[in-house]
Amino acid sequence: MLGSDYRELIVPKLDNHAKKFGMLIGGIALTAAVVLFSLLSGRFLLLLIGAALGFGTWYLWVQNSIEYEYIISGDELQITKILAQSKRKPMLTVSLTKFTAFGSLQQAENLSQSATTVLACSQQDETAFFADFDHSDYGQTRLIWTPNDDILLYLAKHLPRSIGFRWEAKTETAAE
Repeated sequence: MLGSDYRELIVPKLDNHAKKFGMLIGGIALTAAVVLFSLLSGRFLLLLIGAALGFGTWYLWVQNSIEYEYIISGDELQITKILAQSKRKPMLTVSLTKFTAFGSLQQAENLSQSATTVLACSQQDETAFFADFDHSDYGQTRLIWTPNDDILLYLAKHLPRSIGFRWEAKTETAAE
């Protein structure tokens, strides 16, 4: 059984939906046009190109299904990028004790040009948070991510006090 120092969250990337649907509509239209031209002109060899376009459309659609997995175990944060719900690509591992700043992305100060930005959030909106730290491979790094209330409560208890991060879970009031 996992201890109380373990948190896991999978967050889908939401800010690429317009791109995904644009590729899907364009791919379907192009495939249909090639198949229709093939059937009307009697050049049935073009059906192979239509099949390849159809497969390519499906492949691009699936490859743009991106999720991020956040795992906190003790004081270590691991972020993994999940492509097409099957391929995992480790992005970042960092100790929470190395955080030098943490908070809502809307409150973040500008970052230097030489710093590395790691985007692992569903959207860059009011739900996104930032974490600044020094990483052994990337140098000065800013992580932009979308933790849930459970992770934020955990971070409020385990981040260094010098950061001054506080979080209270939003309570939902029941309608009578």
